[in-house]
Amino acid sequence: MILSCEVLKGNPSDSTLYQSTINKIESDYQIVPRDSVTDGGYASKDNAEYAQGKGIVNIVFNKIVGSLKNVVSSKNMETRLKKWRRGIEAVISNLKRGCRLFRCNWKGEAHFKQKVLWSVIAYNIRVMTAAVVAQL
Repeated sequence: MILSCEVLKGNPSDSTLYQSTINKIESDYQIVPRDSVTDGGYASKDNAEYAQGKGIVNIVFNKIVGSLKNVVSSKNMETRLKKWRRGIEAVISNLKRGCRLFRCNWKGEAHFKQKVLWSVIAYNIRVMTAAVVAQL
């Protein structure tokens, strides 16, 4: 399921969004995650230090920049988190194909946001329905 979605104006750099995303998770769910795995766009020394300061134990960026290293408790944990990230990519791909998000013909920013958020709701309903049917 997709637990959080935000449509941003323009095309900001991923590395500038990491800290606000951690804060959003903390405010929405009243918990700081133990682990964090993101794609390479979020990789920066500042983001790694921020995550460590928040108490995140395992921090994995799929592509490392410069001298930055992943912070993990074990090589096995790093592998598991990278596999989790691949699963997230599959969810994104499924959302784009299944809800036709690869192209949005709805005009205007407000309509674009509506298209994205309604698509996320539809995707989540599909996931929940599949889970209920699997239990029957």
